[in-house]
Amino acid sequence: MNDEEQKMWPYMMGGFFNGYGWVGSAFMVLFWVLLCLLIFAIAAGVVFLVQAFTDRGIRGGEKNTALDVLHERYARGEIGRDEYLERRRDLE
Repeated sequence: MNDEEQKMWPYMMGGFFNGYGWVGSAFMVLFWVLLCLLIFAIAAGVVFLVQAFTDRGIRGGEKNTALDVLHERYARGEIGRDEYLERRRDLE
């Protein structure tokens, strides 16, 4: 190596040989891990808030209420009109 390369060597190694050693590297790893965790926490918080303030969950499915199930059973012919009207009155 020539003189110029020898002067640049510590800087090319990310400052590891420039007086910080393993301490500097450990802090950089810790910094990036914490930064990734922060980004993940923000993303999870956004997903949680979207789910909390909308009627749909993460899958986007509809919620089946008892009245919806009653309508479906009546539409399929599982229950008669009188039973449907009686149960609907009870649910409403």
